[in-house]
Amino acid sequence: MHVEVLPPDEQPQAQAVGGDPLVTGRDSAGKLRSSAAARALAKLPRRSRFLPRKLACDPRFEPHNRRRLEWQRKRMAELQAAHGAVSHGVGAMINAAAWLYAGGEFASERAAETSDLEGFKSAATLTSTARQHELAAWELCARESKVRPGATPTAAALARFTSNGGSDAGNG
Repeated sequence: MHVEVLPPDEQPQAQAVGGDPLVTGRDSAGKLRSSAAARALAKLPRRSRFLPRKLACDPRFEPHNRRRLEWQRKRMAELQAAHGAVSHGVGAMINAAAWLYAGGEFASERAAETSDLEGFKSAATLTSTARQHELAAWELCARESKVRPGATPTAAALARFTSNGGSDAGNG
């Protein structure tokens, strides 16, 4: 699989998102600043919408599924820390990569049990495609962060640092 990336000046514009009420609607003590902030907070989707649902898996795939979810969670956190935010598109790419990595591991395991060379080829293809998805997700996240005003990790850390009077203790 070949991922074609357009030059920076030909990239489509990323969709801008409004300020996060969890960040902008609270003071330094974490209390809501206004009733408008409370209403915006109440309209946010609940945590359960973002958690992956429990899937019924083949018992032999279950350990790979657990590692898939752990890798996906950690990779999303790495992207968020490196680029300031992760869009839905980037999240979908990481989700696909996680499934492909898990499938590749599972296929390798099955191929090793049966000495099936075609199984190893399938596993290699799955893993290679997963790496391409992961690379594309990183690239898209980096490009989106360049057009997102003030959402760089450095800016976020600086804002935390200055809002705490020069101390970043307890924030990370």
